[in-house]
Amino acid sequence: MPEPRCLPHRTGRLFLTDGGIETWLMYKKGFELPHFCDFQLLDDVKGREALRQYYREFALIAKQHDTGYVFCSLTYRASREWGELIGFSAERLAEMNHKAITFYRDIAAEVGLDPKSTLYSGCIGPRGDAYQLNPTITAAASEDYHSEQVETFSKAGVDLVTALTLNSTEEAIGIARAARAAGIPSVISFKPDKNRMVGGTHTLRAAIEAVDAATDAAPAYYMINCSHPIDFGPALDQRDWVRRIRGLRVNASSLEHGVLCELDHLEEGDAIELAAQHRELARLYPHINVYGGCCGTDHVHVGKICEAVQLAAASRLEKS
Repeated sequence: MPEPRCLPHRTGRLFLTDGGIETWLMYKKGFELPHFCDFQLLDDVKGREALRQYYREFALIAKQHDTGYVFCSLTYRASREWGELIGFSAERLAEMNHKAITFYRDIAAEVGLDPKSTLYSGCIGPRGDAYQLNPTITAAASEDYHSEQVETFSKAGVDLVTALTLNSTEEAIGIARAARAAGIPSVISFKPDKNRMVGGTHTLRAAIEAVDAATDAAPAYYMINCSHPIDFGPALDQRDWVRRIRGLRVNASSLEHGVLCELDHLEEGDAIELAAQHRELARLYPHINVYGGCCGTDHVHVGKICEAVQLAAASRLEKS
């Protein structure tokens, strides 16, 4: 029997995850990612080696700092409509989703991560473009669409599924329901905009409360990703709803996504400043215990974030 794993929302242990895989592949390794898809690189010798290098770096940080680790799969675009755009059938997509999870299990074994605190999460992206609103999607349509990928992850033996960069509460509701039907814990990660709104209509609090109300609090926990601390930080407070947020995957820069996409270089921001911002967030919200990165970040950023968060934890212990 496999050893039981403890999910982040059931423990105070720190967990790390990876950074901005797509921006790293494009700007640092020179790969072209059609329609922002990267899962197909698992079938490419050069691509697979780059992916191994990338994920090993993060796993080694977790081992060095004695943290848990969440392998969040590179399947953000490995759903039916996105896969079809680059010529993948439903059967091939299922194969790629399985292949990603097997790939991470191999890396965990190579690095020597503790099996009890190493989690495998199937990553789900929005059905449409995360940076363009889709006001017509309904919770029922979302559940129907995403259940295919969720069920594939269930067969692959994941510990949870994580939906990243959501800007629609209806889509989030559908994903949470699909995961519940499959018997898999779900993580919902919203992408607040510069005005700290989700989809231009909900505050972060309202978005979380809407999903919880519609699903009987089905998500295991919530995250924030593809935003910067100076943008989403003021939306947080000390009320109970914030305790539903357990993870942060931030952008390296506070520039608008549209501006970032027009640059001819990778905007990596200031990793030391970003770490300091995380130390303050960890001081204010010590229950948050999953940290990684998003656009522009790599293992350097996540390593410094880890050190900053651990310093905040050590400081709390000294004062207690």
